[in-house]
Amino acid sequence: MAEHYGIYFTTPDNKTFELPIMPAEIVVNRVMDVTQNTILGMGEVDQIGSKKLNENTIEGIIPVDVKKSHLITATKLLPSGGDYIGLIESWQSSKKRGRYVVTGDRKMNGWVTVSKFEWGMKEGNDNEFYYSLTLREWRDYTAKKIVIKKNNTTPAKPAPRPAPPAKIGVGSRVIVNGQLFRDSYGTGGGLTERNADRVITLIANGRSKPYHVALVGGGARGWVSASSVRLK
Repeated sequence: MAEHYGIYFTTPDNKTFELPIMPAEIVVNRVMDVTQNTILGMGEVDQIGSKKLNENTIEGIIPVDVKKSHLITATKLLPSGGDYIGLIESWQSSKKRGRYVVTGDRKMNGWVTVSKFEWGMKEGNDNEFYYSLTLREWRDYTAKKIVIKKNNTTPAKPAPRPAPPAKIGVGSRVIVNGQLFRDSYGTGGGLTERNADRVITLIANGRSKPYHVALVGGGARGWVSASSVRLK
């Protein structure tokens, strides 16, 4: 048994109905987004982009008194032709999507909106509504909420910078390994200190023997070179 051939709509408020009379034709309009450009030496070319929204146009008749028409193809009818007109107009006014289904050999279905709806009577015939219905494909473009997880990991603290080397000054405790001199110019060389614990008492920057050292408990020892001392 052949499958029933019909056009069904489900409105945004979830009311499903079938057109009472199957139209003679359904026109599907598929269009690509094409931009025309001119290339030097070639002329005009087409740059093909994405597919535009499909449009389906349905034209037909709806009997004013559906129960008395011998052209009915629907399996279930609304009380009157005006009810079909009212449902489609309400759907269009809602500005919401609805479901469009064509059964039979050439199945079609999808979410659509009512882009254009024209109806009326022709040639003085008050028994039928003539209509033209344009359905436009609907695509979901609702923004989606993206949850960004916080990183609760405490970043590692950078290693502390090494402290700058301490400077030798008056009063610094030093270890001396070197010859003692009478003055900071290096005259009068005397004894040699070896791993001696001493205290800096005078400094003569720029001289060959810039540091004067003394015993920790007091008592001068002499002048020594910079290379002869290190901080204790």
